[in-house]
Amino acid sequence: MQPCICQGNLQNKIVMKNSTLFRLWAMLLSLFPAAMFASPTTLVNDSLLSFSEICVDFDYEMRQLQSERVRELQQVAVELSATEHEITNTAGRNNKRYRKALEYKIALLEKQGKLVVNFQGAALKVRYRKGIDLIKLMYEKILGLDHHFTGMQTFQNISMLSNPNSYPEFEKAKEVLEKNANKKFNMQLPSLLNTNPFISGAFTLVTALLSERPQKAKEADFEQISCILDFTVRMNADLSVVRNETEFLKQANQTMKEECEKLFEEYTKAVQYHVPLEKCRGNDDWETLQEMLDKKIQDMEQQLMANPTAVGASKDQINLEFATQRVSEYISKYSTFIAQGTQYYQKFDNIVSNYENEEVCKAQLPRQFTELKFDIKSTIEKFNNTYNLPEIQGSRLKDLLYGLN
Repeated sequence: MQPCICQGNLQNKIVMKNSTLFRLWAMLLSLFPAAMFASPTTLVNDSLLSFSEICVDFDYEMRQLQSERVRELQQVAVELSATEHEITNTAGRNNKRYRKALEYKIALLEKQGKLVVNFQGAALKVRYRKGIDLIKLMYEKILGLDHHFTGMQTFQNISMLSNPNSYPEFEKAKEVLEKNANKKFNMQLPSLLNTNPFISGAFTLVTALLSERPQKAKEADFEQISCILDFTVRMNADLSVVRNETEFLKQANQTMKEECEKLFEEYTKAVQYHVPLEKCRGNDDWETLQEMLDKKIQDMEQQLMANPTAVGASKDQINLEFATQRVSEYISKYSTFIAQGTQYYQKFDNIVSNYENEEVCKAQLPRQFTELKFDIKSTIEKFNNTYNLPEIQGSRLKDLLYGLN
């Protein structure tokens, strides 16, 4: 006796679900290498995780999630095998056992599909949360840089070093020269020109040459101001480069800060969280954001489970995936900025280390020059060790934002 029409419809449903869900399950099993089943690493619990700690956290959560889902899918596979055996043994018979086996197989395939969908939602939630951690990490680094730039004495030091009139020894020498100036050629330099280091220096030299002081006294005057004039004239242009490019980096860092805040706004918009990053950070409102993410993932899973064959077509899922891509783009931009800053400060270090008469004039160079050199070397160290994150590039970042391969 042939199976009834309704049983034929059941068989058709089974074939359709088999083809789709088998591919989904195969995809899940291939997401992680076998090594991912190793025992989890102990997590570091901190309010601001480092990138390496974020990776440890990510590995642990994904291992736990994947292990649990595979275990459940394997159990379903065992039941499916037994059900297939039952269907084979009762095929061609119009009895309750055959129909019950067909219905149970459909239920198992639906369960299999829901497990896969649930894994996709849970994995996306983990990656999205890690994206938030990465944004927090970048923001703290940028705030640290902003504080660093604000606290540096670069601008004050360079303003002093670039103008000979800022040196007390130079001012004293000028006063002596003015008192002993040749009355025939005596004149005052206009205040506007007096602030120009080149004109002021040249005028002082001319005054010294034309003064009525004895030759030995003139030579002593020249000796007293020679290092100051040599340093300010030789280094003026180079110090201006340091000042202007430091200002550029400071403004660029401010731009990076604003872009990070904008990224957070767009990133959290996907879960209907509309609190600015600065306010969220200040109020420690991360738990609220987590709750809204949980709600969004739950809604997304319900939509996908209602139609397992349409996995990947959810608008919410697309929005969340797109948000993680934006984080990746920003991190690349941040890394480029840090690399650029490092190169700038290495150039600054080369500039201040190459004053050719430093040894000769060492005793007369002001402390601001030493402070400037220290600031520059200290900043290079910070860029290399505090702000630079070389491990954040490459496959490790892709694993976090797009899932392990």
